[in-house]
Amino acid sequence: MWRGGLKLGRRHGLALQLGLAVAAVVSCSVTQGALASSVPLTVPMGVTLVEVARELTLSQPDILWVRPGDAEGRTLFTSASDTPGTSRCVDACAKEFQPFLAAKGTKPSRDWTLIKRADGGRQWAYQSQPLYTWAQENEPGEVAVNVGAAESAGAKLAEQKLKTGTLLPPQGWQVARFHPEASLTMPSGITARIVGAAQGIVLTDYSGFTLYAFDGDAKKDNQTCSDRGCQLSWQPVEAPEFARSVGDFTIVARADGASQWAYKKRPLYRYSGDLLPGDAFGENVDRKWKIAGIAESFRPAHVDVANIEAYGNTLTLSGMTLYTGVQFQKRWGGRSTRDGFRNAWSKGLRLGAAACGSEKCLTEWRPFLAANGAQASGFWQIYTRADGTRQWAYKGYAVWTRVTDKKPGDITGQLTFDYAKLGGTESDLKRTAFLDDVGGDRVYGGAGIYWVLARP
Repeated sequence: MWRGGLKLGRRHGLALQLGLAVAAVVSCSVTQGALASSVPLTVPMGVTLVEVARELTLSQPDILWVRPGDAEGRTLFTSASDTPGTSRCVDACAKEFQPFLAAKGTKPSRDWTLIKRADGGRQWAYQSQPLYTWAQENEPGEVAVNVGAAESAGAKLAEQKLKTGTLLPPQGWQVARFHPEASLTMPSGITARIVGAAQGIVLTDYSGFTLYAFDGDAKKDNQTCSDRGCQLSWQPVEAPEFARSVGDFTIVARADGASQWAYKKRPLYRYSGDLLPGDAFGENVDRKWKIAGIAESFRPAHVDVANIEAYGNTLTLSGMTLYTGVQFQKRWGGRSTRDGFRNAWSKGLRLGAAACGSEKCLTEWRPFLAANGAQASGFWQIYTRADGTRQWAYKGYAVWTRVTDKKPGDITGQLTFDYAKLGGTESDLKRTAFLDDVGGDRVYGGAGIYWVLARP
């Protein structure tokens, strides 16, 4: 991915560690210091991102917006009484709304700044707004879920009436939301958003398609793609006739006389191989074209994105497919489609690392373990397992590899099922009740785990 003229390499390390019951993959984390100082992470280490979803009966959750959270995914808040860069919540206020403090040695970057408090602590601010957690929130993220439900309660649903939550922020407090485009000056028709396949914040056009920056030899190629063969694959982002430069966006003249948008002096294009918003198949097609990225998302060591034929983008670890175990929920539609199994972060949090709950299961699945000292960041969190080890989770769901996958591209674990026992030992019954409670599908019944590809 192109970052302000820099091309980042993969600085990762990998180790294997034997657990008590099964060999598990252990990963060190990519720290901010491993990246060039001029290239920011999407969010700092210790800050997570969470998709706030509205759950629907028999349908996939509707993703409403993205919010920042602390390392455990707790809801973060802003106060209407604060001024940019200044926190006015002290004394009794700070006991109820606790300042979201940065760890020692953490450095600010891009939209993330630090406010020095009177007690010497350093408080995070996002786009100049100080951030807080709320002492009344019991389950991480519950207030944000309630706010999302309340905002969308008026929507006409084909299924049962949506029930809103009960714990909402008091007057003058708002749930912080992640809007990377808000701090950028951009021309009409271009915005910035998180693209999972690109693992970062990238420029997109008005339809949500990933944009690419031409990075060839300026003198040799005139920084444009003008012949017909080139334009079949790389479609220039044309600028209106009377458009003017804005921020880091300028206008370059093409050989055919048309005007084209450029970002930091590099002309912008769409790639014809991207079929849907969120695709990023133009990465590595030609070294002259790089994804037009603003910031790079954190990834644990050796994690990358691969394109699995007929399934689309999938997370991999050293080339091997990564999976998540998801609690049973009855839904219409195919689970094998590209975006056919979206899930609510809050349910993944309740499931934790318990998707694989027996010794037999652990002979088939290996937890993707985090090394000592690894920190959560972005969509990656860490859950503590029953044996005390720490396991990576992506978008709320613990991540695993499949023992029967022998080479990159294998997906032997895709759409496999672990059914909960309706009888048996007390342990069996407790697990069935637990999975039924997490799934929350009491109308259509069922308790168990679906194993699916980990989607970026």
